[in-house]
Amino acid sequence: MFNKENFVEASFVDNERQNIEVLTKSDDGKSVIPTIIPFDETNHMFKELMDIKTLDELHEDTHNKKKLEGELYKEQAIAFAKEAGLVAEENTTPIITKIIEYITKDTDNEDELFALKLGLFEVTEIKDSEDIELKKSLRQSKTKAEVLLNALTIICKE
Repeated sequence: MFNKENFVEASFVDNERQNIEVLTKSDDGKSVIPTIIPFDETNHMFKELMDIKTLDELHEDTHNKKKLEGELYKEQAIAFAKEAGLVAEENTTPIITKIIEYITKDTDNEDELFALKLGLFEVTEIKDSEDIELKKSLRQSKTKAEVLLNALTIICKE
């Protein structure tokens, strides 16, 4: 049943190491056939396997296979997390760099200025501030840096 010509691989399939999965090629070589055999030194299939692999090799192969499966599982989990937006891409720009780019690039973009001002006026310290002049300066700011400077001045005063 098992021989060197049709043998593909073998490894334990349970933590107790009582069962072994042996993969062999079909006669036509087009498919792989899994066979579960017991870890029993009197079993004829186990004896056939031991003619191909030593017990130490079987343990080592099992360890390597489990290690590889763990790595593949981790990679898949990370890919799913990235896809769901739960984890940032490894090569994405750090948040600080993005903030700096936002402030220094396209500094007087009307839509971005309006959205920034609108968002900042939702901040409790700015919304509740009684400093009318600073709030006026914030509203009249012409660049993102100026908007942030005025907003931070209000926040630091409070």
